[in-house]
Amino acid sequence: MHRFKTLTYWLAKIPLIALLTTVLFPLILMQIHYETGLFFIAFYISYWSVKVFESYYYVLKSYFKLLRLEKKDWTKDKIVSRGAKKLKHIVIVPIYTEPYNVIEENIIAIQNTYYPFKKNIIVLLATEERAPHGQQHAERIIREHGKDGVEIVNIVHPADIEWEGKVKWANITHAIREYEKIADLDPKNTFVSTIDTDTKVEKNFFMVVTSTFLQTDERDHAIYQYTPIYSNNWREWHFFARIIWIGTTMWQFFESQNPEFYRNFAVYGQTLACLHKANYWSLTSIVEDGMQYWRSYFGWDSFFRIIHTPAICEMDLVDEKNLYRTMRSQYKQLRRWSWGCSDIEYVLPEFIKNEKISNSEKIRKTIYLVYNHLFWAGGPFMLFFIGYVPGVFSSIDHSLATFTVPIASSLIFTVLFATVIIPSILSIHIMRRYTTFTPLDYVWNMIQWITVPVLTLTLFSIPAIESQIRLFFGKRIDSFDTTEKMERKNVKL
Repeated sequence: MHRFKTLTYWLAKIPLIALLTTVLFPLILMQIHYETGLFFIAFYISYWSVKVFESYYYVLKSYFKLLRLEKKDWTKDKIVSRGAKKLKHIVIVPIYTEPYNVIEENIIAIQNTYYPFKKNIIVLLATEERAPHGQQHAERIIREHGKDGVEIVNIVHPADIEWEGKVKWANITHAIREYEKIADLDPKNTFVSTIDTDTKVEKNFFMVVTSTFLQTDERDHAIYQYTPIYSNNWREWHFFARIIWIGTTMWQFFESQNPEFYRNFAVYGQTLACLHKANYWSLTSIVEDGMQYWRSYFGWDSFFRIIHTPAICEMDLVDEKNLYRTMRSQYKQLRRWSWGCSDIEYVLPEFIKNEKISNSEKIRKTIYLVYNHLFWAGGPFMLFFIGYVPGVFSSIDHSLATFTVPIASSLIFTVLFATVIIPSILSIHIMRRYTTFTPLDYVWNMIQWITVPVLTLTLFSIPAIESQIRLFFGKRIDSFDTTEKMERKNVKL
């Protein structure tokens, strides 16, 4: 019985309890006081209606900033030319079972970047002992591209290390630790980027990253979040995958304008000094993006933030051999991301131990952590069905409200649904800069956004609900399910 008294046991219950409480709250409130329940429903719908239009505003603001930066002539940037001579860039590329031409595309994109100090760029190919084909690909990359101006090093991660999980972050951590043994590195002047194998960095990638870094105060106290654009295999994507990933891109645009609660995702960088403070990456977590924020945050006793760095990284969307396998992989990937709800098991004990962080800061960060995963799992269901709650407790006295609330809710959602024209047009403007668009693609892109309500209620919410149920009952997700990368059909190098 002692396990029921431990903090860890109860922390794992919080996300699902919060979800069930939120879903049941309007039902209970309607029973206690019908009019108060109606007010809550009206407030809830109105709040999220405002948030929708707020998100459009911030996405546009971020996109316009990106357009302004694209017009800049980076060859004349004096900040980089004067301040980056001693700065080393280490780019870690984890390799597992990806096809050779996917890896090659990544490396050639790095080599084709404009940067006046290319001799200071080192690419670490982090391969796995349990994936010999990946090692062979890495050795071939070094043979064919190792003399093209950027140093490339292959570091093999041993299989089955006792204290590690089979996760990407154990591989990455091993790579940088091993490289530190053979290279003389200044932690404050060594900038470490992690990018996936399917990533193509833009031509000015290192210029944008370096300029942002050099203009930042307390540079070590930050993670620098790049801008992911999922365009590499756009032509081959299934419709639902396109919507999910352009939505992910636009969500990153939106989050970048909210600095207090901005979080790193997929492609980012930090100094080696910051990595030392965080004790590198977790060796067991399957969702290291969010966890790395918290490890760095507590390493610096909360004096830490995410810096928006508008360096474009073109990436792949989930695309497998057939529709079923693509949907399955997409579901598993979203479930892996939503497993970030387990961060609460790490965050709250760290808050309790750390007396240097103010109580107000602890409360604010904890509420946002729970709230973020609460909306992920239950927000769409609440938004679509809350307007019909009054009908469950209808009576003659409440007949007018019972009749009008669903109609009002339906009207609001009709208006909101009509506004999908905004992200639809914006997505076209973004994607046509990185891939080709035929006249039919414009029409098809507009039609795809009509499926947003269905996708939101299924591929968006259900994986998150499963993660919270698993966490509640201790059915943990401890293995990293890799997404299969397909051979490039039309490689443009």
